[in-house]
Amino acid sequence: MATLQRTMDQAMDQDEGYEGGEESCPMATQDITLNLKNRAKAIDSANYGPENPKLPNKQYWMQMAAEWEVSEEDAKQSRCGNCAAFNQDDSMLECIANGIGEEGDPWAVIDAGDLGYCEIFDFKCASSRTCSAWVVDEEGEDEMPESLLTIKIGMKNED
Repeated sequence: MATLQRTMDQAMDQDEGYEGGEESCPMATQDITLNLKNRAKAIDSANYGPENPKLPNKQYWMQMAAEWEVSEEDAKQSRCGNCAAFNQDDSMLECIANGIGEEGDPWAVIDAGDLGYCEIFDFKCASSRTCSAWVVDEEGEDEMPESLLTIKIGMKNED
């Protein structure tokens, strides 16, 4: 019944793509099916990964390094957690927690995956992953290798 009510609320929401409430939440934070669909789009169109960031994933990082024209070590520093589109604001984390629900401990899940929200592909995202759409976070530029500061949306700036 709660799922039906959530679906009806989403359908009636005036801001398409957002769940109502005091502060609007992106629908993908509340609807696991939509979240998975959007994540699949990020995997297919922007090589979101690696699947398990705790493994070496040499092939994945070689591919990302080649795409960005940087070293593997530099590519490994471009993670969702330092992408300008990665949202871990308190209000967004509340949306994610509310969407996970109270069956378990939503904050433990958020902490375990260091979750945030990808503003480009509209899905819950783990900070240790990356994709071709990675964007320099201007606030963190001082900490980034020089070769990465030219990457914008997965392409090297030719200016």
